[in-house]
Order: sequence, then structure tokens, then C-alpha cells
Amino acid sequence: MKEKKGFGKGWLLIIYGFLAYFTATAVGSAMNAAAGTLAELRGWEAALLTSLISLGSLANIVACFILGKLASKRSAKTLSIICFAIYGVVMVGLGITTNLAVFAVCLILANGISCGIGYQLGPVMFSKWFPKRKGIVMGIVTMGIPLCAGIATMIYQAGYAAMGSLGGFIPFIVIAAIACIILILFIKENPLDCGYTPDNGLEVQGEVEKEINKESIWTTSKLLSTPQVWAHGIALGLQLLFASGLMVQLFPRLLEIGFDPSTAGLMMLASGLLALPGSYVCGVIDSKIGARKAACTSYVFGMIAMAANLTGTTIGVWISLICIGMVVGGAANWPASLCIEEFGDSFANGYAVIQPMIQCVGAVGPAFFAVFYGMTGSYRIPYVCGGVLMLIGLLIYLFVCKPGFVKAEEAKASELSINKSLSDSEKSKKNVG
Repeated sequence: MKEKKGFGKGWLLIIYGFLAYFTATAVGSAMNAAAGTLAELRGWEAALLTSLISLGSLANIVACFILGKLASKRSAKTLSIICFAIYGVVMVGLGITTNLAVFAVCLILANGISCGIGYQLGPVMFSKWFPKRKGIVMGIVTMGIPLCAGIATMIYQAGYAAMGSLGGFIPFIVIAAIACIILILFIKENPLDCGYTPDNGLEVQGEVEKEINKESIWTTSKLLSTPQVWAHGIALGLQLLFASGLMVQLFPRLLEIGFDPSTAGLMMLASGLLALPGSYVCGVIDSKIGARKAACTSYVFGMIAMAANLTGTTIGVWISLICIGMVVGGAANWPASLCIEEFGDSFANGYAVIQPMIQCVGAVGPAFFAVFYGMTGSYRIPYVCGGVLMLIGLLIYLFVCKPGFVKAEEAKASELSINKSLSDSEKSKKNVG
């Protein structure tokens, strides 16, 4: 096979993936500004609108599970196109409805469906196009997450100022539409169908990946009954718990340290933007040493972030922001990349269960830090607990999560199948005799 540099036609999928992850982050990030604006415009309670985001997080888990199972049997591309169509409709609903119940339904659907597009269906296609170069690819596409988190508020406010309540959501609809057009016109489920050799023909050490295995042993029941699946879901979920909870509580922590609101706001923006290079660097590390080893770095960066922040010094805070950016970037990268390494042609099956598990654990993040703050009245103890949490996560990952568990289970299943066939053959011979 001729070795080529770069990603060739694969750049179209990478651009699509970037926009898909941007879309997955848009609803929750835009609501930071939309909650207050729409509450004032329509006479609703801003706190109630904000609380709906939590329901949206539950919708993420449900959507990722359902779409993940469908993607193991159906076309991820077709499912994505359907999701984009629904997303466009409910986003328009968010902008035009004056009925709170309808708004709530639209918000929950938009949040869940967009999460499914980016986090669940996208990686299924990435696993086919980039089976061995998935690390650097995930590092690039997940840059859409922190970018959206950093600028979504400004996008919403600019759209609202120009075109009113619907206008605030139109830019996000346009971005999703561009992603959908790229998907429809230029991306095939099987890269070979558009003349693209997986990994752009680059020979990377390892076995050649196969098509999705529709006869995989990894059914939902098999996955849920395998302790290693739970161990990986919990360990990786702790990274998301840390990242999501910390970002919610970071602003008040900066105020507690002594920064004024405007400076704290700029530092918050910086923390989101620092996750851009953080995501890419995580992808580079992945491509060099593999996702299994690379995932350990996020736990280490998390502990360093907490220790540096607790110094209360300006330089310590900036070090913590850089490390937090690495954790946020890594938390989005490792699940898909690690599942590609472990599950191979059964990726869609495994990821369909592990990703919702990670989302379940991650959803506890804001409450985790808030509970300890409520108990102590300070963010110092919650941040100490955050560092301890990452240490626990690292220990679970190193000593409980076992590499190669998928192949080991498949080997057992194959051996059982062979033994059963031999046993049936012996019984058949005896009956004939």
C-alpha cells in the first residue's frame, strides 16, 4: 500500500466532525445567554429555563444509548441526516414558541439529538475512515467542543440583537445545515465507496480494521454483564464528571480567590479556549502512545490543576486553567478512541453502551462540586475533593481496567462455540450409530 501524508479526502469528514461536535455543544452553551434573555422577553423564570438544561443532560444519555444501538445495525450517516432534520425543526421551535411546555420539549430534544450527532454517531464513521489514526483525528474534531463553549454566548447575543428571539438560534441552525450538506454530498458510510483508503493509505502498525461486525458477541446484555465495561465507563466517566463540574463552578471559585468579575470572565473564556490546543495535544499524545496510555494524562493534569488552583496565586490559577483545558480536551477524546482500540469491528456495539455510561457519571459533575460547597461554604474543599476524585479515577483505570479485555472475551466465546460444535457433533455421531 502506498503511504501518503495528511488525510486527503478524509479532511471532509474531519471538518464535518468538527462541526458536529460544535453542534453537540451549542444548545447548552447558548442557553447560558438565552435563559436570561428569553425569561425577560416571555415572562418566564430564568432559573427554570436553566434547570431544563439538566433534563437535557438526561436526554443526552437516552439519545446516545438509542442512537448507539441503532448505529450498530443501521447506517450512522442516515441516522445523522434524520437527526439534523429534527434538530433544525426543534431549534426553530426554541426561537418562536411562547409556550413554556413546548419550549421545554424542544430544548430537551435539541440537546439530546445534537449530542447523539456529535458524540455517538460521528465516532462510528470516524472508526471506519481512521481506524488507526483515530487519535489525532479525535484531537482535531473535538476542538469544536471548547470553541463552541467559548463563543456560543456571543453568537447567540449577536443573532438575537440582529433578528430577535429566533435570530439567536439561527446561526447554530446554519452551522448544523452546513455540516449536514457536507455529510450528504461528500461522505460515504464506507470510505472505499468514494475512493478513499482508510487512514489515507498510511500504514500504521496493527491489524487491518474490518467492517462493522453485525454478528458481534457484544450485545447489550453481554456488555452490561461484563465488569470491565462498567470499570471503563466509571473510570472515564470520572474525567467527564471532573471536567463538567469544574467548568460550572470555576467562575465563583475565581471570585472567591479575589479576582474581579470582569477578570474572572476573561479567565473563564481563556479556560474554554485553552481546551482547543488541549484537545489537539491529547490527540497527538494518543497517536504517539495509544489511547490506553494517553488517557492516564487527564487524571494527572486534573490533580495538578487542583493543586495549582488551591495556591490562590495568579500563576497558580493560570497553570490550573491550562491543565483544566487538557482534561476537558481529553475527556472528549478518550472514550471513542479507546473503544476503537479495544472493540475494533465491534466499535459501534461497545461505544453504544460505554458512552451513555460515561454520560451518566459525568452528569453528576455540577452536583458533586455544589454539594461540597454547600457543606463548607467555600470552594477550597470541593477542589481538594476534585483532586482526590482524579486520583481515585487514575487508580481504578490503572489497576481495575484491563487492556485487551474485548479480545479475551471474544476468545472465550469462540472457544465455547467450538466446544459446543464438537459436543453436538459427538452427539450426532452417537445418534447415528
